[in-house]
Amino acid sequence: MKYILAILIILFMYPFILCLIDKIRGSHLSCSQFGWHDGNGTNTKEFDGCSIHSICSKCGAEVMQDSQENWF
Repeated sequence: MKYILAILIILFMYPFILCLIDKIRGSHLSCSQFGWHDGNGTNTKEFDGCSIHSICSKCGAEVMQDSQENWF
């Protein structure tokens, strides 16, 4: 039972640990692992009437922002 609980805690904490490593090292692990992009900034390319096209400030990938302000 202890091992199952430990495994569940580790799996639950994985995204938080990944974000912490991402902040400390300045890498783009969150972009490549989960697709959590950040398109905020002055690098907005265009607005097509439905979504904003931009470039991720972490990894440099082309991303879009939907109507709920999520980057993908």
